[in-house]
Amino acid sequence: MSITSLYLPAPVRRQFAHTPRDHARRDRAVEMFESGERLAAIGESIAYLIPGMATPDLVREPLCLVQGSARVRLHVDGDRFYLSAVLATLTPDSNATAALRHFVSSVAATGQLYQPRLRDDVVALEYSDRVALMHPLKLIELLQTTAKEASGHDAWLVDSFGVEASDREPIAPLAADEFDAACAIWDAHWAATEDMLDELRRRRSTALLNTIAAYANSQIEYALPLYGSLREDLSDADDVYADREEHPTKRQAALAQCVKEMRQRSRDELARCLGHARYAINPLHDGSPSLLTKVLSGAQRDQTIGDLNAAGRTLESALYQAVDYLYLLAYFAWPAAIAAALREPLDLASGRPLREAADVMRAHATNLVRAHGGEDDDERDEPADADTAGATR
Repeated sequence: MSITSLYLPAPVRRQFAHTPRDHARRDRAVEMFESGERLAAIGESIAYLIPGMATPDLVREPLCLVQGSARVRLHVDGDRFYLSAVLATLTPDSNATAALRHFVSSVAATGQLYQPRLRDDVVALEYSDRVALMHPLKLIELLQTTAKEASGHDAWLVDSFGVEASDREPIAPLAADEFDAACAIWDAHWAATEDMLDELRRRRSTALLNTIAAYANSQIEYALPLYGSLREDLSDADDVYADREEHPTKRQAALAQCVKEMRQRSRDELARCLGHARYAINPLHDGSPSLLTKVLSGAQRDQTIGDLNAAGRTLESALYQAVDYLYLLAYFAWPAAIAAALREPLDLASGRPLREAADVMRAHATNLVRAHGGEDDDERDEPADADTAGATR
């Protein structure tokens, strides 16, 4: 059956607040450090990283940052700075050998500031150093990378290795109506992706494979507050089917297998892997005017859309544009007005005939770039892999 429209539902995942960082605070922290105010520089660096937070004093009171299900603990004792985040506790019933092999092979690495440590059967990410050596830029990098790593090791460790999730933050379950909406999104998304794979088998287009792979990942990332084993399984599959260095046949097979497995997941497993988490450090990057311009405009983008429309390939044209909007919404935090402007074309396009949907999204992209785009803004918080994290180009 041919595809006549796209499914682009409103998200269950809550929008992350857009709180731009004050780069002057970071510069001030560097000045404090260089002038010998090392403890004050640590507090100022943390306050820069978490806008709206009062400057902490780690000598007087340890600090606990909640990052998803992780708790990142910081304190200063004497002349040393300490950071720790518990990942799991090994128990007599856990598969300790496999768990330790995972931590050694996948978490420990040369060149990174934190390392996993095993103390009394507790595995934690740890770092310590003299306060005099905690330069603000080093501390900021340490907190960002440790928070990301710690929050990524959540309930899936329990499912995979039978370990105990100790010193972890509980994640609020979805309300009944939210869970019903999430299940509807889950079922419809994978059914739509399966239909796209059928279309891909007929067309044998690598460009279409790239777009479907981006859609499969970015819509789930944007629409659902997923964590645990389900998120980890999706991430593992995405590493293969979204890898453009892999052979297209292998990628297509991996995506087909992923769709098959995801459609077989039970409601109980979905309930265990859906929930609203809190994040002290925003897990998304700050969106910027130049990013909007980069993703939603440009000669290459216009040429591609024009060629697809001229050839009557309306599915590819509409999907190509939808993925750009999903990418911007899934991986970046925006002011409320811009987030609403990015969501509007998806609402208008969802369920419409493909040609109408493509035209609506193209017109909105032009208007959005005209109203909110730019070229010369500060992009210090834009990820280095912004071209490949979810966009089709």
